[in-house]
Amino acid sequence: MILLVAINSKYVHTNLAVRYLYQLCKENYPCKYVEFNINQSLHDVIYEILSKKPEYVAISTYIWNRNYVEKLVEGLKKAQKSIKIILGGPEVYFDSLDEWKFVDIIIRGEGEYPFLDLCDHIAAGRQYTQKEYPPFDLNKLPFAYKDEKLDQSRIYYYESSRGCPFRCSYCLSSIEKSVRFASLEKVFEELDYLFKKQVRLIKFVDRTFNANKERAIKIIEFCKQKSQATQIHFEIDPTLLDSDIITAINTSKDNLFRLEIGLQSFNPQTLDAIDRFYDIDKIDKNLKKLMENKKAIVHLDLIAGLPYEDFLSFKRSLDKTILYFADEVQLGFLKMLKGTKIRNEATKYNYEFFKDPPYEVISNSFISFEEIYKLKKIEDLIDKVYNRQYLYFTLRYIFQKISPSEFFENLSSKINSNLNTREFIKELYRAIKENFDFDKVIFDSLFRFDILRRFPEEFLPEELAISREEREKIKQAIYQATSYQDLREPKEIIRRSRACIFGFDIERFIEDNSIEKGNFLYIFFGEKIKKINLQ
Repeated sequence: MILLVAINSKYVHTNLAVRYLYQLCKENYPCKYVEFNINQSLHDVIYEILSKKPEYVAISTYIWNRNYVEKLVEGLKKAQKSIKIILGGPEVYFDSLDEWKFVDIIIRGEGEYPFLDLCDHIAAGRQYTQKEYPPFDLNKLPFAYKDEKLDQSRIYYYESSRGCPFRCSYCLSSIEKSVRFASLEKVFEELDYLFKKQVRLIKFVDRTFNANKERAIKIIEFCKQKSQATQIHFEIDPTLLDSDIITAINTSKDNLFRLEIGLQSFNPQTLDAIDRFYDIDKIDKNLKKLMENKKAIVHLDLIAGLPYEDFLSFKRSLDKTILYFADEVQLGFLKMLKGTKIRNEATKYNYEFFKDPPYEVISNSFISFEEIYKLKKIEDLIDKVYNRQYLYFTLRYIFQKISPSEFFENLSSKINSNLNTREFIKELYRAIKENFDFDKVIFDSLFRFDILRRFPEEFLPEELAISREEREKIKQAIYQATSYQDLREPKEIIRRSRACIFGFDIERFIEDNSIEKGNFLYIFFGEKIKKINLQ
């Protein structure tokens, strides 16, 4: 029996590779598959694998699980010397058996044809040697989740195409020679199955979902028609965006789609050096249009450590990216993946990087380790303050006064991002007040508004706490007002909501920067916000 093993990075993830191979090979040779994750005890995983009594163990290997797999194969082989171990996956594509003391076979490249061939050889008692195989026809791929009991808490990965039309020097997808697509009939049938099961999230693994515009729009429209409770994640190329795709996305219901958009850099010299196809003016226009009537959750990516991108250049890229005000900005760090052009050019740019996965950059000719470290600290703060939207409206005011990169760089050395949320918010308020000179009334009001949108009153810094006198005014206003009755009865609102009186209309200020003075009561009840002008 062959046991196909996935070692995922988290429990919620699912592995396509082991499911494909199981569905393809189960008729040819006895096989099963099992999933674990890197947070599980190594001894538990070894025991569970051996308890199934496999003759062969085939493990899917990636940069996030390689270190775990190295220990796993050692444990398996030492516990049972007769077991045969097979590795596949992108992380071993360029490896030899000399690098894997406890491994018997490495399958390189796409796994479907080699694995079918391997099963035939095992069944016939012949020794297997990998040869060249043609690309696998995606229409012959079995549905990965056929006959599986689906768990709504997990992420279900889906593949409708392979390959990428671009040749970015840092990416393994650049090795692919072309883009192949599964038929829309197959895609719609399989997506419909997942939609009917109401899984929480379908994540397309297509490297460039919008490589074929017409096809992408048809899939988007199908998802809009069929999805009831399922969110869909696509990786989108920003240069290939246009008004038709944007219109299709922005006429969907809120948050149906998650879009991951790799910008990587706005430095033309950098983009040329990494062979990245780009049109900065078009990207800027597309992103602004996408954000105008935004319906999707938008995630923008940058990569630090690319050629010709020094610290100041990267900060310029970061500023431009943040000021689109996408839902999330990820500041990633270059990974020198085996087999990529940029790794082969390491000496050209004086790259230093870690020898173990994920092979992250340490420095190069353009950026020092100290500057990379600064960006790491900035990344932590962006993730906690910007991506978690603690100060959603406050940041929009702040970024009119100072650039995002200067703001985060200044604070990154002054705040401990490992504090619990309540203490972090109070420390954040203190640090901003001590290091910047913003209008006190506007800043304090926006900070108060943002925290009460998300958190209980106890999360407010002491200086912004609601006084006894203010609380009494709020209580009276809630009993006297009539325009909140779509929320709850007055007593329940007082007991279960957060409320605050502001000296100017916060929503008006957010909309057009104008100050309309007065007494404005804001009630925060769950995700609802109610404004009452107390005159």
